Amino acid sequence: MNSDREAIRKVFEQTYPDNVRSRDLESYGQMYTENALWMAPNVIDRCGIPDIIEGFAETIATQDIDPTFTAEEIEVMGTFGYVLGISEATIYPHDGSATRQAKFRALWLMKKEGEQWLIDRQIWNNKPV
Repeated sequence: MNSDREAIRKVFEQTYPDNVRSRDLESYGQMYTENALWMAPNVIDRCGIPDIIEGFAETIATQDIDPTFTAEEIEVMGTFGYVLGISEATIYPHDGSATRQAKFRALWLMKKEGEQWLIDRQIWNNKPV
């Protein structure tokens, strides 16, 4: 089970931020289950990989994001798990306006499919910087 926790931590702290930085839509989508639910602040919820990719593409259309994710709590229950953590990101608008900082609290429900942990439910909200 410890290896499952570490696999979830890797998705949260390494794979996800790497995919956000790279802006690679295909790799971003591969982190999710087929029927995943993506609940970002201030936008409509997205369901399923194509819809999530569309939401992510809209998010990065006018800005680059450099996030750092820190898992604070990870639990595994069979083929399900969750991670609770913090994201601190630097936002670089494409229009040349000032760079800004953002902080989010994130909760993800993870699902193990085969040997891979995927994001099944993702919710995050803004926190004061």
